[in-house]
Amino acid sequence: MKKRTLAAILAAAMVFSAAGCSGGNTSGGETTTAEAAGGEGSGEASAEASTAEWPKNVEIIAPAAAGGDTDYNARLFAQKLSEKLPANFVVSNVDGNGGATGTRQVKNAEPDGSQVVFYHSAFVVNQLCGTTDYGFDSYNFACIAAQSPGNVVTVSSDLGVSTLEELHEYTQAHPGELKMAAQTGATSYAVALQMKNAGFDVNIVDAGSASDRLAALLGGHVDIILAAYGSIKDYVSEGQLVPLAMDGKDDLVTDSVEVKAMVNQGYDICLPFYYFFAFPQGTDDALVDEFNAAVKDIVENDEEYKQQIYDSYFQVPTFYEKQDGLDQFQEVYDLLEGVDLTA
Repeated sequence: MKKRTLAAILAAAMVFSAAGCSGGNTSGGETTTAEAAGGEGSGEASAEASTAEWPKNVEIIAPAAAGGDTDYNARLFAQKLSEKLPANFVVSNVDGNGGATGTRQVKNAEPDGSQVVFYHSAFVVNQLCGTTDYGFDSYNFACIAAQSPGNVVTVSSDLGVSTLEELHEYTQAHPGELKMAAQTGATSYAVALQMKNAGFDVNIVDAGSASDRLAALLGGHVDIILAAYGSIKDYVSEGQLVPLAMDGKDDLVTDSVEVKAMVNQGYDICLPFYYFFAFPQGTDDALVDEFNAAVKDIVENDEEYKQQIYDSYFQVPTFYEKQDGLDQFQEVYDLLEGVDLTA
């Protein structure tokens, strides 16, 4: 799809999206947004219009290693927010313990607007598996600012498997033989457990971050990974890796590939992947409202932003403010209710 055409489609198609795993497809021609709930602001934000007391610098804590999708989204927002608000936004990567190190740092930070966490659905997994003992109520939750189309169940072409059903059959015939890489306490771990519960007889191994897991697959140390399609697309085009299924609620459809969601292939396996911002509890509501207005304006109106997130990670613009965002995450909690993440 040509960039000019995609930008026009994205600008025109601002529609609502449900978070449940009922199935669908994701392509470059959709935009997902929810209207503001509980926040002031018209979607326009600027330094001149600011009424909140902003610190000179705001540190966006990304509880993930540099170079991945979380880091990419955080840095793109840092650039855009620095242009719209009277503060300089910078990103610090504070990974470790499945993301808990970074989220805890912001939870315990001074509520002066100088720190905000940018993370994703792994926050829910952290809490449910016991890595953390706190939830969203420990923050001044700002918004869901982006959504990944999900991660891809990916194998090496050397395995000789080309569909999800073939992978299922292989693991049944060779129980425990295949190593599935995950990161304990993260979304990859939750999805791996969902797959195991659905009859994929794999050996789940902790292989670290997304970049570590990709390196492990390419090096032949593991057999299955979950990865953002943007990080594997070149290996797919070269025939080195095979994408089998999406772990989100939608199919991924691009000009060169179509990858169906597991939920659309007959498996009750799904984990919506939302990115969110949250400030320390006690942060001035006026500051958070201005922040949300700026994020909303970027997501809905910045054509460069829309193009960049699609080109890099096939994301469509998504925004849910305050309670609307928390409602989306409640559905993530509900989906994981039957998964024993403490195993």
